[in-house]
Amino acid sequence: MPRSITRREFGAGAAAAALVLGFPAIVRAQSRPLTIFLTVPPGTSSDTLARMLGERFKAKLNRTVVVESKSGAGGLVAIQALRNQEADGSCLMMAPNSAVSLLPLFATKPTFDYEKELAAVVECASAPMAFTVNPASGVNTLAEYFDSVRKTPKLGSIGVPSPVSMGALVIYQLGKQLNLPLQAIAYRGGAPLLTDLLGNQVPCSGSILPDYLEMHRAGKLKILAHASEKRSVLAPDIPTITEAGYPGYVAVTSFGLYAKAGMPASIATEYAAIVTEALATAPVTDALHKMGLVPVGGTPAEFHRKVLADRARWAPVIKDSGIKMDA
Repeated sequence: MPRSITRREFGAGAAAAALVLGFPAIVRAQSRPLTIFLTVPPGTSSDTLARMLGERFKAKLNRTVVVESKSGAGGLVAIQALRNQEADGSCLMMAPNSAVSLLPLFATKPTFDYEKELAAVVECASAPMAFTVNPASGVNTLAEYFDSVRKTPKLGSIGVPSPVSMGALVIYQLGKQLNLPLQAIAYRGGAPLLTDLLGNQVPCSGSILPDYLEMHRAGKLKILAHASEKRSVLAPDIPTITEAGYPGYVAVTSFGLYAKAGMPASIATEYAAIVTEALATAPVTDALHKMGLVPVGGTPAEFHRKVLADRARWAPVIKDSGIKMDA
């Protein structure tokens, strides 16, 4: 009489069959270039970060790596491009957490579900939101800026690179707490906002620290405070928002790599290990520090938990703010 197959044996056999069936797709993927979609235009810190990591992928995997901008709609254009690909590891997306954790919460009708359609691969770097002004404004501290808004309400217009940003949420929270007419003015990316800030055409910016750190160091712009828990070793002269007299404001943008849901866990683990190793090397670390970015690294599981934690933390703030984006 033939022996019956145990549940454990059946499960092992099914897993092996799935691996065999999926293997040709993985082999085909490895023969194609690895494409990294960006949610922002070329020339940004995300672009630079993706290209640095792309060089490491190229060396480790012996594959061509293509970095392609798919900017627009707060990250939806890149997300849609990724969703249209096979879940075989041939395409990734470099995105800030606002595009993945927060965008569905801002949308009047969410068009994607992170947990069903995307997979966190690895957190690459982080940077805090910062308040920045033109030195010609005569403002030297965050308190001075808020005083100027009390006297001249139109100065409460603060530029942000996207309506779905942590900067917009911090601006909303501070305006409510201080009873000030602070208003986030959304730009189409960081480049036009920087142009207006350098021209003193917008009173203040609520973008991330790396966008203005070099200009701050050169004296062309002045970063008043940033939303980290403590002062950054990359900018020890700049106080935190808490140190500036407004405790409780921590808003750190995380830049990470995502894949389409269903990509084999072994590939995600391999990609995360390559990135984490690269981030620990002096050339990459030094380059990120120069831009004002802090390298992170880690496992897919760690990054997934971070995405969910960001969503849980900011969901009530977004709901209270009433900020919405049609998508």
